[in-house]
Amino acid sequence: MCIGQRVTLPNDGSICMNTTGFITDLKAWIDNNLEEKLDINTVADRAGYSKWHLQRMFKRQTGYALGEYIRMQKLKVSAERLANSGEPIVSVAISLGFDSQQSFNRSFKRQFGQTPGDWRRALAQPASVRCTHH
Repeated sequence: MCIGQRVTLPNDGSICMNTTGFITDLKAWIDNNLEEKLDINTVADRAGYSKWHLQRMFKRQTGYALGEYIRMQKLKVSAERLANSGEPIVSVAISLGFDSQQSFNRSFKRQFGQTPGDWRRALAQPASVRCTHH
């Protein structure tokens, strides 16, 4: 894994293959550590870059801000856990690093269009009840 390597982006804005591999490895590391304390400073320290430089590289390569990517991945995992377990919503929220169930609810609703509780209830309904719009 090349997370510890420093990669310099060319001044012309093109992305070299080392940067692509670095960001791919970094995303894999983030995805495997979503239940850890993951903020931009922690990820930058782990990657060996200043947070400003890492955020620029990450945005240029992925199109997403680093914090946005972390939040999206945490919400994706939370949606899977809510769908596949009876784990309490607050437990899912806290285990993925959200400060409170309220902040988790806000982020989840922004991402998926409904609260975690409403989303879980909708998944529990039979498909014939869920699909009422033709």
